[in-house]
Amino acid sequence: MKKFYLFLSALIAFTLSASASIKYLYQQNFEGITDASQTDFCSPTGGYGWFSIISNDAGTSLVFTPSGNDRSCNIFWGQDVVKAAKASTYNVSFGFNAKNWGNNHQTTEYTVISTADRTTVGTSAKNAYNGNYRAKSNDWLFDLTQLDSKNGGKDAASAEGIQNFAVNGDSANIVSLTAGTFYTVNLTIDTIARTVEYKVSHGNDEVTSAVYQVPEGVDINASGIYFLGARYNPSQLFDDILVSTKIDEDYANVPTVTLMGINNKQRVYNISFLEGETLHLSYNGDETTAEYGDCDGTYVWSNNPDYNPDNEDAVTDECSNGELVAWTTYNEAVSDKVSTQIDNSIIQLPAATASISQVSPGYSKTYTLTANNDDVAMKPKMFISYTFTPADGGEVIEKEDLSSGATVTLPTKGTLELTTSAFGYGSTTTSLVNDIEYNQTGEYNFATLTDAQIVAAGFSADGNAADKWSDYGRIYSYDKNNFTMKENAETGKVDTVYTQFVYKEIPMFTKKSSEWTDSVIIDRLVFTAKPAVNIHIHKNLGLITEGRKGDDMSGNWISNSYVKVNGLTDNDFVVYSSTGNYGDGSLHPYVNSLDEFLPQDKGNVTTVLKGSEPFPLLRMSVCLTNVRILRPVGTVDGISNVSTSENDVNAPVYNLAGVCVSGKNLPAGVYVKNGKKFIVNK
Repeated sequence: MKKFYLFLSALIAFTLSASASIKYLYQQNFEGITDASQTDFCSPTGGYGWFSIISNDAGTSLVFTPSGNDRSCNIFWGQDVVKAAKASTYNVSFGFNAKNWGNNHQTTEYTVISTADRTTVGTSAKNAYNGNYRAKSNDWLFDLTQLDSKNGGKDAASAEGIQNFAVNGDSANIVSLTAGTFYTVNLTIDTIARTVEYKVSHGNDEVTSAVYQVPEGVDINASGIYFLGARYNPSQLFDDILVSTKIDEDYANVPTVTLMGINNKQRVYNISFLEGETLHLSYNGDETTAEYGDCDGTYVWSNNPDYNPDNEDAVTDECSNGELVAWTTYNEAVSDKVSTQIDNSIIQLPAATASISQVSPGYSKTYTLTANNDDVAMKPKMFISYTFTPADGGEVIEKEDLSSGATVTLPTKGTLELTTSAFGYGSTTTSLVNDIEYNQTGEYNFATLTDAQIVAAGFSADGNAADKWSDYGRIYSYDKNNFTMKENAETGKVDTVYTQFVYKEIPMFTKKSSEWTDSVIIDRLVFTAKPAVNIHIHKNLGLITEGRKGDDMSGNWISNSYVKVNGLTDNDFVVYSSTGNYGDGSLHPYVNSLDEFLPQDKGNVTTVLKGSEPFPLLRMSVCLTNVRILRPVGTVDGISNVSTSENDVNAPVYNLAGVCVSGKNLPAGVYVKNGKKFIVNK
């Protein structure tokens, strides 16, 4: 059953007598909606890109998942909805579920607002609140604000668990809310007495309730809901938003028709209506009525005449199609009719897509498999199965029921067949041919650049780095010959603890913003625009962009710089390696000495892009360590390897998966060094 009808009955009992008629003034339950732009929600800075529509056994909901510092959104129905009713009392209710709190700050807020103008809530970056609404405006009727540890909150924000909230700004009135739990807020607003009778509940369990006196001067007409997420990566669900009022005359509300199940040709709908109303259905000439007591307000209807709610197998029954019309009556009142077209065809799933996420010399490639259910009714869980058939008659590789995002590495030339499947839907099969051989034709390896090469590129020696890269000590390798055995107190197992070679004395070279007359970094490796910031090369590590504009860094912050390799096409690939967050995620090989570690690439492969696509460098905290160029065999581009010499004996060695490995004591296999393959036989 849709959660809305579970707590609407509580709302009715909370505010209205059994004989009263209820009129919906505004409703948003997200049923039949496939895109957030179809709702009245918006994010001031994220647009609709941070919203998604999800479906489950309770119906359809909206999820808001913002990014970074900009993390507020609002739904705005406007004050005219309430004013037009001319009611002395009206009700506002909504459901929410914090799937994840923020993991860094404690700033979550839920507010029922009463501002007359949406622009004061924020419809652009200029007007965005992205802060506590209650602290910035008096036009609100109910507020829950997350408390930090100094004001009665938990010790630290967390993505999960329980967090404390102040009700209506009163830190002495605290309510505890748990991530992953669905809560409902019911408000009865008296426009004469200027009171808000509020109740927060979880199912049938009351969390808190009281009456709040609205101060004079505050508009009493609710106009929307404001939400602020906490940094970073909050995820917030909203559902069943309703504005309603009691009226003296008979009134029948339009029923809600919700698709709840698809099983081949069978469709199952929940049709919900209010207590006291009578439901009417018409389908292909047959009419049906139902009373509230027959189904507790939720009538289950199917186009399968032999529908069995307990069946868990694939349906093979003949199911009809046609037009389902639903309406309600309340005494003499008749609601508007809602019409739903019933389609009994088997819904074909979209084909899986395969995008290259790693390219190595030869035919070897890694593909990331994606099955997108965004445009599929009910958004079923989709699975991907694949079969790879080598062109040389080698062993066939097969796997079944993989989730979207799984990867497959194709070692040789051949055909990859992909099949998407989901219970109750039609499977779809597609294929791709892996038949293009690639050569590594160039490399920009910052770990092997000499002082002379760095200076030749226009960078000047700037002492040793004194920044997070050197201070954090996150660039390190393990001394393979120096370790101790230590018992793990939690697991009881004995761990091998290796001594680290930490790279902290990092020579730095700088090219100031005023010295950039073009966008060229080295050879064909370029920025997409001439830098307005200082650029650094940390020797044996990589390329780092500064955060503020100008030689003296007095200008505004920049978000990203973008690099690319000139002269490439969409038929080529560029493999970018980097480290993030001042060294987090860097490679930590086992070596004999720091000198052995220094000329090795220290970044993981971050992404593989088409030759024409730029790669973003986040200011300050991302370091570009290596750029490898792969082109189809037979292509000549003139791009040279950037290392100490054409055949540098200290150049890094890669296996055919593109992973940098130690060049000493290599096991048997095929490797790449200085852009050329070589074979190790044991």
